[in-house]
Amino acid sequence: MDIKNIRYLFAIEELKSISAAAKRLYISQPTLSQFLKKYEDDLGYPIFIRTKQGLKLTREGTVFLDTAREVLRLERDMRSRLADEAGTVSGSVIFAVSAQRAPFLMPQVLPEFYRKYPQVTVEIVEGRTKDLEEKLQKGTIDLGILVPPLSDSGICCEVFMDEEILLAVPKGMELPANVHREPGRIPWVDPAGLAECPFLLYDINNRLHDFAMELFSRYGFRPGNQRTFRNLTLIARLASAGLGITFLPETFADPSYRLDYYSIGEEGCFRPLALGFPSAKYRSAAVARFAELLKETLLAEQQAFRGSGERML
Repeated sequence: MDIKNIRYLFAIEELKSISAAAKRLYISQPTLSQFLKKYEDDLGYPIFIRTKQGLKLTREGTVFLDTAREVLRLERDMRSRLADEAGTVSGSVIFAVSAQRAPFLMPQVLPEFYRKYPQVTVEIVEGRTKDLEEKLQKGTIDLGILVPPLSDSGICCEVFMDEEILLAVPKGMELPANVHREPGRIPWVDPAGLAECPFLLYDINNRLHDFAMELFSRYGFRPGNQRTFRNLTLIARLASAGLGITFLPETFADPSYRLDYYSIGEEGCFRPLALGFPSAKYRSAAVARFAELLKETLLAEQQAFRGSGERML
């Protein structure tokens, strides 16, 4: 099994399209088609079949790629162990993060990590939490940021902080709810007084959307004016433009947004944030250093947010 060739096949499997895979791999579609045909001829079995939904793995293809994943994992683990034995922090890190969180976190983490460890390459895998959990379980990624509880026991979950879910309000907008201000903490509001406010909500099938629905149910109202979007960055910018109020995790509270932030209720609303690792996968020094920097960055951001008067009312 040639490592490069295996990655070609994984791209076809994930995208269910030769043309889409070729575009991602920066090769021509005919070149990738010819490669696949030759590979299947050499193997003696078809790897993919065509369906109305795109390319689908055959039973033989499933066996082949499941084995290939294990080959890749062993090859990467071997290189990591060799680097660790030599006392060098090198190799690669495959890091999984939600597509919504990546633009907020990566600009803070990657430049500092590359400055400290220039011999390590970092591959960012973006996706939905459910898909990231599956990749962690299979060992195709090294670590990821997750929100427990997890659906899979094959993941080692290390909770490192409680992330507050905040009410984000356009600057200058007066809330109908009472605002409580206390020294040393973010102002807080009673959610029951927000029923008449226009809300910008995250799309369904997302934990932040579920949080909003549970909160509305708990306080006995459903906003009469609500709009739903699929991109959290877009929601934050629309709120900054005055279109409505929304819920944002505190690690998404970018100071460039023209927003004021409030705790929800006197006690606030929190959720655990964790780093997930494949339970059966070797954890290299490079992965450990990257995990440490992630935790340090997020905890420092949390402390700065809660302690900075410039980002609070």
